[in-house]
Amino acid sequence: MIIKPNHVPPESLQMFAALKEFNKTIWLLILATFASRFFLFMVWPFLAIMLHNKFGLNEFEIGAFLTGSATVGVIFGFYVGYLSDIIGRRKIILVGLFLNILAMAVIGIAESLLVLFLGTLLQSFGRGTVENPGKALMTDMVSDRKVKDMALHVRYFMLNVGAATGPLLGTFVGATGQQSTFLWISGLYMVYFTAAAVIFNIEKPLKRTMQGDPLKFSTALSVLRKDTPFLLFVFASFIGFVGYGQIESGLVQYLRQMSVPELTELYATLILINGGTVILFQFALLKLMENWSPFLRAMSGVIFFAGGFFGFAIAPTDPWVWIMVAMGVLSIGEAILFPTLNIITDRLAPEHLKGSYFGASSLSSFGFVFAPLFGGFLLHQFGGMALWLTMTALTLFVAVLYFSANRLKGGMLES
Repeated sequence: MIIKPNHVPPESLQMFAALKEFNKTIWLLILATFASRFFLFMVWPFLAIMLHNKFGLNEFEIGAFLTGSATVGVIFGFYVGYLSDIIGRRKIILVGLFLNILAMAVIGIAESLLVLFLGTLLQSFGRGTVENPGKALMTDMVSDRKVKDMALHVRYFMLNVGAATGPLLGTFVGATGQQSTFLWISGLYMVYFTAAAVIFNIEKPLKRTMQGDPLKFSTALSVLRKDTPFLLFVFASFIGFVGYGQIESGLVQYLRQMSVPELTELYATLILINGGTVILFQFALLKLMENWSPFLRAMSGVIFFAGGFFGFAIAPTDPWVWIMVAMGVLSIGEAILFPTLNIITDRLAPEHLKGSYFGASSLSSFGFVFAPLFGGFLLHQFGGMALWLTMTALTLFVAVLYFSANRLKGGMLES
């Protein structure tokens, strides 16, 4: 059903009023996002360790392995929007959940590298098939724009809570890095699938909320070719995601390469600091910088990113405190920069092409795809110092690209 608020609450109460407008479907998607990220992050970041310990892969081979499956998933994700419009979002989500059940079970029992790759490939398909249609379905269920926005904000908040606390609990109970834990996650997805099937049958959107026309890959490239400033921005975001992707792929391998004795404990703590910093400071920083231009926000975030990467390069792993400080600095940059990216896209996009520009901006997500391969190559060939100094330099190059894009747009991002 479509929820229609009967009143407009005062500004100070809008958030709580919006929460009251959430229906069963929205709460299901929010809580399931938290649960799936919580349990998935207990084991997924440690997949690189399993690939090394069980199958003997080096850093570059691990990067190639993770990049291969992720590439297919991202490309497939471009067409999920079409499928959800044709078949229906709820059906697509259920298919994605079924793929996740299979993926986690396959990874949990895999005894060969080929079978393990099949599992990660299925996981890439399933993740893309659930997450984007899930966000769209949340907006399909409400008519008020503020309620839609709050639903997406709460979802992102709970995603970070799950990602931050999952590795810590996993380490505490001894589940991190254990292949058998993937079987438990498969069972979790079965619960999610069952709950979704029941609730989707109870609540049905009366109409779809149009978020812009579905975008073909070729159309996205055409948009970029015609707008040089926007092309620079997307390329800058791509490079930034290559750097940020090292938190999930390169960092744990770097710690293993440094022979950290309590690797899983340290990495879980670093992920907790990352997610916790974003959770605690995201809205406070947005309030603090509400009068700053998008350009200044982006440049500030980039500077913190560069500082975090440089900190990783020079921080000793014993004691832990300095590498934890470096993660905190990087996480502040994340809390500033990531919410600003959509604002910049909105500023650069012509009014009649908003959907196409937001679709084209998603090409920057390929940075996450190539992060394991690039980071693994640097680690294997040159070591951790080279990895983090390269990420520092690339992040500063992102600042140059932002400056160039803003200048070509006549300072549009400074207002």
